[in-house]
Amino acid sequence: MATSVSTTTAARSAEAMAAEVRAAEVKLDRLFVPTDFSALSERALEYARRIARQHNAEIVLAHVSPPVSPMAVPEAAWYHLQAAENKELQQLERLGARLRSEGFNARTVTRNGLLQDEVPGCCKEAKSDLIVLGADIKSGIDRLFFGSDSEVLFRNSECPVLVVGPKTRPAPDQPWHPDNILCATNLLPVNASQAAFAWRLAQKYGAAFTIIHAERRTSEGSRQKQQQFEHALAGFVPTGELPAGTLHTTAADHGAGAAIVAEARQRHSDLIVMGAQPCSHAATRLLRGTVAQVISEAPCPVLVRHTPC
Repeated sequence: MATSVSTTTAARSAEAMAAEVRAAEVKLDRLFVPTDFSALSERALEYARRIARQHNAEIVLAHVSPPVSPMAVPEAAWYHLQAAENKELQQLERLGARLRSEGFNARTVTRNGLLQDEVPGCCKEAKSDLIVLGADIKSGIDRLFFGSDSEVLFRNSECPVLVVGPKTRPAPDQPWHPDNILCATNLLPVNASQAAFAWRLAQKYGAAFTIIHAERRTSEGSRQKQQQFEHALAGFVPTGELPAGTLHTTAADHGAGAAIVAEARQRHSDLIVMGAQPCSHAATRLLRGTVAQVISEAPCPVLVRHTPC
């Protein structure tokens, strides 16, 4: 019986590893782009354009209208709400038509509900490889009262999310081709697949690649964590493929988020890759975590991949 249980456990572990390896593969054939017609959404769409041009990818442009309770709105206001929805639908169709006139394979989707509820289902239906999202992750009173639908989305999405923050530089004029990719990690072995994804992305584009770990002080324990992380990473990246010295540790005297952003600026990074654990909407009312801090301050897009708890 012990042998049977051991064999079953090993088979499950092999299946889990195979699933993680598949998840670490890079595909950019179908892009899903939510928009609220803001300037930040337009900037995210510009990045989607550049990526689609590079990979001949399909663009699914989506608008999610927030749900409205009939108990909360006076009857006379329904006319104005319907008029606003019609205007948004027209805006969406104009954007889709503009993309098609530029030679893109593009279509539009509308949904009514919460962003974090509607987008994952739409992505699954569209078999999307990447969500491209403009997001301004609030802090202070705004965050306390309203939380962040965008953060719930990128933390819980099974599909990688390219987040364009408020300080992200405008998309380049040419097709998207990152030259310098920075992968930020906390050195937990479970995040090795995120680093492998970033490495494969760097290989795809011939980009410089660095893995960075920000911590307040180096210790014997941190060196052991680094060894465990490198061992886990070896399960995804064949021995010898990853150059020596790829993994760096940097001081995080002012917080991990600030240290990662400083490294990205110093290295002139085009892309930051990070893992993020799932969270509830209530959790986004608390202080911003490292990923949210990086998105808010980064000079380049941040590609966020879901990390299981």
